[in-house]
Amino acid sequence: MTAPRSLVLLLALAGCGGHGRGGKRDVAPPDAAGEAAQVKLFDDMSVESRTGGGTGSAEAPIPRCGPRDSYQYVAREFRCPGGGNPFDGDAQAASAARTGSLGPDARGHMIDVYEVPCPKGKVEVFVDMYGCPEMEAQLLRDRNLADPLELDVHFAAGRYDEVRTRCIALADEAERRGSSEDSPSLSVYHCGIFTPALLVRAGLTDQAVVAAGQTCQSYPPVSPRSSVRVEVLIGMVDAIARMWAGDKVPAREGGERLQALLPQLLRACAVDADTFMRAFEAASGP
Repeated sequence: MTAPRSLVLLLALAGCGGHGRGGKRDVAPPDAAGEAAQVKLFDDMSVESRTGGGTGSAEAPIPRCGPRDSYQYVAREFRCPGGGNPFDGDAQAASAARTGSLGPDARGHMIDVYEVPCPKGKVEVFVDMYGCPEMEAQLLRDRNLADPLELDVHFAAGRYDEVRTRCIALADEAERRGSSEDSPSLSVYHCGIFTPALLVRAGLTDQAVVAAGQTCQSYPPVSPRSSVRVEVLIGMVDAIARMWAGDKVPAREGGERLQALLPQLLRACAVDADTFMRAFEAASGP
C-alpha cells in the first residue's frame, strides 16, 4: 500500500518525524452494531476442543474454537519442552498469559500470543481462536453487521462523531463483558487506530498519547517476527494526517504539529524512530 500524499508531505515537513500508512474503516448503524456485539451464533463453552492443524508457531497457529477453548488449550493441552504444563489446567491463569495479538491476518483473524512460563524459559504459543467453522461463521456475521470497512468510509468523509460513537459502543460492550474477545476483531483493531486521531482533534493530546500506548501495548513488542506495533502506529499517524488534511490544516502547520507529537507516540508504543522510518519508507513504495 502506498502512503497517502498528505502523510508523506507532513513527514517531510516534520524532518525527524515518523511515517504513516492507510487507515481503515468505519461504522454500521448503532442498532446493528449493538446486535453484532451482543448476539452470538453459538456458545463456545459447549464446543469440543479442537487442536489439529497447527504447530503453535506464528505461521501455523493452533486452531481453537473461541476464547474459552483457547484458554483451555494453553492451560491443559500445551506441553513445554521436556513435558509438563505450568498452569495445571487453570484456564484463568492461562488467559492472563495472553500478551497480545498478531494480525489481523489475510482471513481477518487476530492471532493471540501467549507466553507460557516453562521451566527452561518462556515459550511463545500462537493460537487462532477463529479456527473452527462456528467462529468463522461468527466472524462473518460480525463483518456483515458491523463492517469495519465502514469505519474508514465515515472517517474519510469527516463523519468523526459516527466513528467516535461506534468505537465508544465497542469499548463499553467490552467493559461490560470484562473482555474484548467477543467483539468484532477488525472493528476493535480499527478503533484502536482512529481513537488517538479523534482525541487529537478534540484537543486532548495527552489522552491521545495514552490511548495510542494502550493500543500498542496490546500487541507483542517489536521483533524480527512481529512488526504489528509499527504497523498500528503507522496507521495512527496516517489517520491524524488524513484528519488534518480533511480539516484543511496547512501542510507546514501539520508538519510542525507532527514533529511535536510523533516522539510522544513513539515512546508510548515503544517503537524507535529508525524502525518506524524504515517501515514507513517500505509502506510508501518507490
